[in-house]
Amino acid sequence: MSTLYPRLPASAANERYAEIKDRSPAELVKDTDSTHLAQYFAPTGGTRVTAERLARLRELIVDLAEKKGFPHEPLGRSVHEFDTALARTLHTDMDLVPAEASVRPIWAFLALVLLPDVSVWRFPRLPGDRVLATDITRHVFGRLWWRAELLHEETRPDDPYHLLDVFPERNFDQILARRRSIGGSPELIRALAKEWPKNWPDTGETEALQDVLKYLMRRGAFQDLFGMPESLLRPEVSRTILEVRHGRTRDGSTPMPEGERVGRHARL
Repeated sequence: MSTLYPRLPASAANERYAEIKDRSPAELVKDTDSTHLAQYFAPTGGTRVTAERLARLRELIVDLAEKKGFPHEPLGRSVHEFDTALARTLHTDMDLVPAEASVRPIWAFLALVLLPDVSVWRFPRLPGDRVLATDITRHVFGRLWWRAELLHEETRPDDPYHLLDVFPERNFDQILARRRSIGGSPELIRALAKEWPKNWPDTGETEALQDVLKYLMRRGAFQDLFGMPESLLRPEVSRTILEVRHGRTRDGSTPMPEGERVGRHARL
């Protein structure tokens, strides 16, 4: 059963955003709360989160941020490392099911009421879509929970989140932007992460990923990629990556040699 989190209505979220957007993280440290007068919960579907558990969640996230200089020092070049650690924490500690995690007002509450100081610290000159949850794939916390959900691998109990390090935010955004096709299949995303090469010496990684996603989307027009298990998806994804990397076409003229794999995780 899922844990139910407070939901902040859009009107209250916009008011709160106007209050915090021009303030510093240090100023907001003392302006956080575990409740809001306008909040509400889903009537059914789980157990309401307690104030103690919200305080614990805040403590865990603030501890991660403090290791990177919060609230006085900017995050700087540690963005990917912080986001990866935060994704793990959100996914393991919040006890959410995907249906509840798709509710945007939950993320607005976390960003604007429970953790506004961390939100402003992570995204200085705070854009509205990073906290209002108008698009979860852009939200300061929501996007990371979903990244962990899509890349989480239960068959690796030693490190179920080992794939989080593969894509930086700008590249994973390319996947989530296609969530109605590529981004809606955890199996396909995990296959892509496992087969993704460590570097792209001849072309930009982001541009290469865009090309790979285009090819996969075209293939999905006549092949049910969503219905394929990961074991069958990985060779297909690996072949597509290899062809893009070497400027090949999908006409079958230059097939991938038998047994050749290109990904950093190809032998896992």
